[in-house]
Amino acid sequence: MQSMVTAVRSTGATNVIALGGEEFSNEMTQWLAFEPTDPAGNLVAAWHSYNFNTCSNQSCWTSQVAPVIAKVPLIAGEIGENDCASGYITPLMSFLDSQGASYLGWTWNAWDCSSGPSLIADYTGTPTAFGAGYKAHLLSLP
Repeated sequence: MQSMVTAVRSTGATNVIALGGEEFSNEMTQWLAFEPTDPAGNLVAAWHSYNFNTCSNQSCWTSQVAPVIAKVPLIAGEIGENDCASGYITPLMSFLDSQGASYLGWTWNAWDCSSGPSLIADYTGTPTAFGAGYKAHLLSLP
């Protein structure tokens, strides 16, 4: 991660750099131990969370993700579930809200959820139950 940050900053860029953990950005236990130094002070931890990942329960979020959030901003750049429901993302979003973290639903594709999470059932924007749950949660925020 340090080599990437150094390379980006050597171009003069001052933008936010999002750095993920291992295992497709789901494993965060070593993120703080290897946090690079950023002369711009503009890093965020990037995390992906799905119902089929290793870190997919409250206990794991509390032990692995909360310590990172306590030290650096975190963006869950991909959250979702492959059952086209919202039973997984609803408590996940509540956890992330309670920690002051950001999140994005994955993905805006009209495919069968067995191929991966999908917020929509068709390209006119008809939500899946996953998409409807995501939207309902966002609408419930102050």
